[in-house]
Amino acid sequence: MVYSLTWLPDVLLKANLKVAEVPEWRTRGRAEMGRVRGVMVHHTVGLPEGNMPSLDLLARGRSGLPGPLSQLGLGRDGTYYVIAAGRANHAGEGVWRGVATGNSSFIGIEAENTGKREDVWPQVQLDALRRGVAAILAHIGSDASMVCGHKEFATPPGRKIDPLFDMPPFREAVAALLAAGVPPAPAIPAIDLVSRPTLRRGATGDLVRTLQAALGVTPTTGNFGPVTEATLRRFQRQHGLVPDGIAGPKTWAQIDRAAPTVPSLVAPAVAPVLPAIGMAEIPIADDAQHPVTRQSDRLVAPNGRGFASKFRLGFVTNGQTSARAYLAANPAAGEGVSASALRCVCAVTGNEGGLEAVNSWDLAFMSFGIMQWTVGVGSDPGELAALLARLKRDDPGAFIDCFSRFGLDVTADTGSTTGRLTLGGRTMADSASKKPLRSPEWAYRFWRAGHHSAVRRCQLQHAAARVARFADVPLRGHPLRQWVTSELGMAHLLDQHVNRPGHVPKTLEQALGALIAAGRVEPDPARWNGVDEQRLIDRYLTLRAKTSMTHSQQRATRIMDQARDGLLKAGRESFV
Repeated sequence: MVYSLTWLPDVLLKANLKVAEVPEWRTRGRAEMGRVRGVMVHHTVGLPEGNMPSLDLLARGRSGLPGPLSQLGLGRDGTYYVIAAGRANHAGEGVWRGVATGNSSFIGIEAENTGKREDVWPQVQLDALRRGVAAILAHIGSDASMVCGHKEFATPPGRKIDPLFDMPPFREAVAALLAAGVPPAPAIPAIDLVSRPTLRRGATGDLVRTLQAALGVTPTTGNFGPVTEATLRRFQRQHGLVPDGIAGPKTWAQIDRAAPTVPSLVAPAVAPVLPAIGMAEIPIADDAQHPVTRQSDRLVAPNGRGFASKFRLGFVTNGQTSARAYLAANPAAGEGVSASALRCVCAVTGNEGGLEAVNSWDLAFMSFGIMQWTVGVGSDPGELAALLARLKRDDPGAFIDCFSRFGLDVTADTGSTTGRLTLGGRTMADSASKKPLRSPEWAYRFWRAGHHSAVRRCQLQHAAARVARFADVPLRGHPLRQWVTSELGMAHLLDQHVNRPGHVPKTLEQALGALIAAGRVEPDPARWNGVDEQRLIDRYLTLRAKTSMTHSQQRATRIMDQARDGLLKAGRESFV
């Protein structure tokens, strides 16, 4: 018998959510549904590893409770698994908004999570949960009041604790999505910088075969199916990307770096090079005998290797050497900086670029390094001058070799956070004077500088110093660092400070004020525990997503995934 909830995949897909249909889902159910009134949210209490390790249990059930145990499963990467079109054993006894028929009146969503406080929910999963719930409620004609947590429905009170996150803010987010018509998630670009299309499940063709070969999927069928998707997700997790199973520009770039020997149908955006550790491996300087050249849309270094791609007004390369990889090989580069601060820096730089990253295509004329320090828009000063002033002070020889030999310097009044550059003795005070930095030569010179050990150390030290710029800012009578004491929380704040420095701590203060006003947290951080801090971070990220910060949710997801992988500590007082 085919049950009635066969509309579920279409509704989720129209909300731009990822959907995987479990075999025989249309005929799976305990009985037919009644009138669907709302959605009930659960967590699985599953294993800590894997995207949806509880899937088989949800479909088949367990001893004493036959399956299905929910209509939908939600993986850690935001994929919805459609398990059943009929009634599921998920609710038990309880009542919500006067509705006591849980199994027949509520669609159950089991989100993969261990049910432990330390198991941080990936932002991509929470975003998918909010949008999926909103899409379903819109389809059945219910408002946000008709989504409840299992813990809210179950009687007697306290019988269930799932999900661990607070439901009132969750309903607020769902209500906002309903009011906006359930807007789609930000789209992944359709092509990368060298015109490779974004590939996902269902794609076919020679480029899929190339992808499969790069990932080690055999045989290379040219059909993007579940095996290719699962392998791609594993690759993405291993390389610090959002594990969404979609091969977009960032995944293609990482494949180019991780598997340079795999034949490609197109030239890679950035030719792979061996990571440089010190002065001995720094690429040669350009001059008349060793020019930087342009071949079609690619820049080629004097040694004949491609290093950047033409894009819009200038050139771009994400770099090859991550801050984390360099620190692992060269721990002395982090001397004098706390391990917590370095872990936060490494987490945030995954959203910005490698040590050799260069971007000269946007209105800031030149952005460089692991935090994309810029020369400044228009007549504004920029943070790049402060970085180079630090290098000039700490290692004058490196500054001469990388910059001043080409006529680039910093003004005498450049401070520790912003300042101005000079070129040929002329201060870069407006757009016209900054425009030369968009040239192929300057793209190469900054990329080359990113290989120098002194420049790499300077980047790490300068990035870590950024935390001190906001950690002690007073917030309701206490330093910010007393409210946010975890590495994960500090990393989120650092990420916003890099992207929108003027918003820190304003967004956090708004979140804190709302929680205190609602009686959700104590007004004294000395009385807080980890749950209180997590409430603050959850509300902060919700508010942050509504600001002008670029790709706020995706950036938060990458940072939270690093906490899940043990690269950041999420516990209160872990930032030391």
